[in-house]
Amino acid sequence: MMATETDFERDSGLEFKFADEIKEILGQVFVQRDIIADILGGTDFAIFNVTPFRVAARLRRYPYYVNYSTQFTIRWSRPSGVKTEIDKIREGLVDYLFYGFVDWNEKAIIDWFLGDLRVFREQEPPPAAVKRNRSGDSDLAAFDLRQFPPIFVKAKSKGVISA
Repeated sequence: MMATETDFERDSGLEFKFADEIKEILGQVFVQRDIIADILGGTDFAIFNVTPFRVAARLRRYPYYVNYSTQFTIRWSRPSGVKTEIDKIREGLVDYLFYGFVDWNEKAIIDWFLGDLRVFREQEPPPAAVKRNRSGDSDLAAFDLRQFPPIFVKAKSKGVISA
């Protein structure tokens, strides 16, 4: 009997592969260098947000970057009825969305942004499109970064997503 990849394994593949790089980027966003604290108190780095928060991560392959660099997708529905990312976002179970693209040979993250999902929930934006994915196991909703206020993007790289 041939083993098949589960939805979770397929959906999480790139995120698992790049977990250390994603953690490094999140550290750069949330761990701050404070010169005054260093001068006055010997503190070189600090985390000023001590409230626990959760980050969802989604990475896309290079062809999507070429064609959809200002868009991001969220799993919208599954025929099975299993809760999807949009359900979990609406319920407030996740605080930020790390969304990025990998290079053509899947060796590096080439562009990314960190979205504040509180802003997303307040906006309740309609998706630009909802489409069935290739495997047919779920629908993905596409959103355009330009439809959100600037405060949605907490941090970003300097790539095309910056548009």
